[in-house]
Amino acid sequence: MAISHRTNRLKLVGTPAVEQLQNGRYQLTVNCTTMNSREDWYSSNKARIFPDFGSLESAEMSIDGLAPRTGEAYTDMRLVSVESSTQRDQYIVTLVYQTLGASFVQVKDDTIDLELNGLRRVTRTSIAKAGTDIPDDDKDVGVDYIDHQIDSETAVRCFLSSYKVDDNDSYREFERTYIQAGTLSVSTKNLAEGVKQVTTVFLVTEGTTVGPVTARSTNNFEGLKTITVTTMQDKDGNPLGTNGSTPVHSFDAFSNFSYPGIFTVTKETFANDRIANIPIELIKPPVQCKVQSTVNVFFTTNSTIQASDYTYDSASGLWSPNDWGSVVIDAEGSSTNAAQFNTSKAFRGYRTSSASFTGLLDATFGLSAVFRFQGNSKLTDINGIEYTATVNPGPSSPIGSKWVLDVKITAAFDDINGTTYYKKTIIVTDAIPAQVSSVGGPY
Repeated sequence: MAISHRTNRLKLVGTPAVEQLQNGRYQLTVNCTTMNSREDWYSSNKARIFPDFGSLESAEMSIDGLAPRTGEAYTDMRLVSVESSTQRDQYIVTLVYQTLGASFVQVKDDTIDLELNGLRRVTRTSIAKAGTDIPDDDKDVGVDYIDHQIDSETAVRCFLSSYKVDDNDSYREFERTYIQAGTLSVSTKNLAEGVKQVTTVFLVTEGTTVGPVTARSTNNFEGLKTITVTTMQDKDGNPLGTNGSTPVHSFDAFSNFSYPGIFTVTKETFANDRIANIPIELIKPPVQCKVQSTVNVFFTTNSTIQASDYTYDSASGLWSPNDWGSVVIDAEGSSTNAAQFNTSKAFRGYRTSSASFTGLLDATFGLSAVFRFQGNSKLTDINGIEYTATVNPGPSSPIGSKWVLDVKITAAFDDINGTTYYKKTIIVTDAIPAQVSSVGGPY
């Protein structure tokens, strides 16, 4: 006796095929013959052999309905496909059922690929019976997320980037794509003087950056928010301008330098201190030349020159003399109504190591005391003469020391908070070499 399926009008052909699917689901394929193959295919008779999509395998059909036998029906087994065909002299109706419950179940395990700078992309497809509501926590793009784990690894947080729904009368299939939050890309542009501009694109959440932020913008990638952050760094990847005390770039250069001239002021005495002469000699003239130096470039939020800038890199100070050597000479006789001699000499561009001095001239054996300047007699007195040479030495000798030649501060850029960063340049000489007479300068 032939066994019927759901209606007395469909008789089983052979044994239904059962396929076990992923995650506890099954697919059942049933082949049946009809009672009247000549007329059952008519449009007016199709309700006899074609159940409704999504109907349960255990449900009786409306025409000549038949309940399942004990243990026959699978739980939540619903019709997903039905068709007829002719096999030799038989008219065959093939019905395909799948497990389709009232909640979504994954069709298979996740599909995973690594793209986008190594970020993880997870595709997850779930299925349920037709009309099942999509969970609220599975459709808010850019907000909903999963903590995805492969084997025993630390879970990776991935955010929903897109989803799509495939609806039909049998089932609702729900596919979601999640992408790992993180860094999409990093690009670097080398600017001048040891500065680089780094642009980092983050997916969903902004990560850590290095250096002052000069620009920030948002966009989207595959439905997820992207944040593009531009920062300023030194050539080694350190934040630019954090303290302004470490140069971001240094390079050698030749810089203009002026050696000061040298003069001497001396005292000459004769005839047992009755005669004195004070000569002034210009030993070396001022000389301008090139000296080796180092140009140091800093970035700082401080717009003022600091006292420490003048002694950077062990420099003795700023080389910019504002006072040159000079001498004032005073001589006065001791007699009543005695005459005086006074003169002063300033030597622009000169310095001296001569010290100030005083002297006393005595008249002896009826001969007058005589004071001379530059070998020329300037004052005589029968009782004696007092004289003084007050020497202003001018700048110290630059030789053997390092000097700051220039400190310059200019505005460089503003960060997104309105903080201005300044470029500071300090030029420091090498130790100034001694002057030599040979052609070619001091080196």
